[in-house]
Formats: sequence, C-alpha cells, structure tokens
Amino acid sequence: MSIKHILLLIGFLITGATSAQQPISMIWMEGVWKIETGRGQIVETWKILNDSTLTGESRFVTTSGESMLQERLELSRRNGVWAYTSTVEGQNNNQPVSFKVIFARGTEFISENPAHDFPQRISYRRVEDRIFASIEGRKNDNYNKQNFDFKKD
Repeated sequence: MSIKHILLLIGFLITGATSAQQPISMIWMEGVWKIETGRGQIVETWKILNDSTLTGESRFVTTSGESMLQERLELSRRNGVWAYTSTVEGQNNNQPVSFKVIFARGTEFISENPAHDFPQRISYRRVEDRIFASIEGRKNDNYNKQNFDFKKD
C-alpha cells in the first residue's frame, strides 16, 4: 500500500470518528406548537435550558381561555444518551417517566420505555412549521396509537 493510500485511509478514519462523536441537536423542538380542537387548543411549549436540555409543558387551553397543565416535559442528553421525560398530572403519582431516545436524525426522534404501561413509544418529527408527534404501544392487550399534528404558533 502506498503512502498516498495510507494517508487517505487515515483521513477517512479521522473524519468518520469525528462525525460519529457529534451530538444530535434537538433545538428544532424549541417554540410554541398548537393543535386546534373543537373545545380549545393543545399547546406544547419547548424552551432551550442549555446545550443538553430542553424543557417543555403541554397545556389545554379552552375556548374561554382557561389553561390547564397536562404534563411537564424534558428532553435531555446525559452521558451521551438523550431521554424524553414526561410528568403527567394525576398519573404515576405525579412522578416523571423517562423514555430513552433510540433513534434521532435531523428533525426527528423516537423514544421508548418498554416497561411503561402506556405509551411505550413516543416520537416527534418536524416538517417545516409542523411537528408530527405520536404515542403508541399496548394498552389492555390491544395496540393503540394516537397522533398529534402540531403547528408552530
């Protein structure tokens, strides 16, 4: 093998190692996202706390303007692993439930917690000014999936 080929191979190895270590960014989640319903709006708000944490909350706002917190959210990167954590009002003794992000690319991610009752999987995908989210899994021995189509406010 020639010196030229060895240098080229080393260059590819260094480039591959560098890009593999780049953390996936979740800043695309930042903002206020809404779904209009007949009874009001579901409003999900995400804020950047620091380079490895976004905090959020989901509220239901009635047509008369009354706002009710549904859940507190966090998307955090610890020890190189992203986790989506939800604390739902009135569920799980108001304790947080974490879902490990098993797939992340560009402006989408999938998170899972197979031990949770429902959902076991939560996913988000942003396309322009929309976020398509879903929760899914087994519930009462049946598969269930709910889609949430948010529009940026």
